[in-house]
Amino acid sequence: MRIGNIYGLENDLKIQQQDKTLKPNNTFKKFFDEAINLLSVTDDLQIQAEQQQIDYITGKSDDIIALTMANSRASSAIQFTSQVTNKILTAYQEIMRISI
Repeated sequence: MRIGNIYGLENDLKIQQQDKTLKPNNTFKKFFDEAINLLSVTDDLQIQAEQQQIDYITGKSDDIIALTMANSRASSAIQFTSQVTNKILTAYQEIMRISI
């Protein structure tokens, strides 16, 4: 998830508060779509890192720097995705604790 997209969601929420004609589901749909996009990007980075490893092991590539960078990108993406997931679960638990 790109930082610019997070700010885009915040702007949508501000507009939504000012203009009540917008549907609340639009913001959730954007957030959900970005979460799905985050998972697919993370998956793609993992696949690329695995392919780099296979190419290096089989001798198709001898670029250790590209291998290291691919592994680093995949690791960072996994950590970021994990943190986002944890924050979403924490927010969900907080919402479920609210008494009506």
